[in-house]
Amino acid sequence: MKIKPGIILSVQLEPTDPIVDPCFVLSMGKIAESVGATAVRTNGGKHVKILKQNLRIPIIGLVKNRAHEAYITPTFDDVKEVASAGCDVVAIDCTRRNRPVPLEELFRMVRTNFPYVEIIADIADEIDAQHVLPLNPDYIATTLSGYTEYTKNISLPNIRLVKELASFSPVPVIAEGGYSNEKEIVEAFLSGAYAVVIGTAITRPWITLSKFIEAFRNINNIGGNKNDSQL
Repeated sequence: MKIKPGIILSVQLEPTDPIVDPCFVLSMGKIAESVGATAVRTNGGKHVKILKQNLRIPIIGLVKNRAHEAYITPTFDDVKEVASAGCDVVAIDCTRRNRPVPLEELFRMVRTNFPYVEIIADIADEIDAQHVLPLNPDYIATTLSGYTEYTKNISLPNIRLVKELASFSPVPVIAEGGYSNEKEIVEAFLSGAYAVVIGTAITRPWITLSKFIEAFRNINNIGGNKNDSQL
């Protein structure tokens, strides 16, 4: 099942998140589908399976394997976890970071064992893209721009990278990383994006709420608790 152009929702739960209930992932996926999102990106076989059983749009699966520097689905066992759970597309870290399996070998294993599963190449810059395009990924995504040592000083969202990739990539470019408002999304599409991924801005509300609480605490630290003075 191919990803159509449009908005992709990324909903992933980390071990340190305050919520671990997979029903949260499913609810977010249902919301995404109901308003017209074209795919859902999620982490781990358990979440892939529950989304695949309940949604009709493509599911992008990945495994964050922190045992390796290149940690997004870096091994065939990781691929097998999400592919066996039913993902339509697998996201693979295709940066220049150290990896347990050469990309050429990993791509070959995916194509051989799961020929119906498409591959998104998650990259950080143009050089990553140039290195992986000969392996013929189905999509290329800017997911890791800003998250590698060689891109750590780049501001997000990296719309310039989207435009650069669109100028030479023979496969669709997916804009991902730091998108949080309509203006950024429009700019990404006008720069040549095939799809735009929205994640933290929507699916990790505790981060947004914590910023509001931090603002409240800062005000009270500066000027004292005004509410208390009025009691």
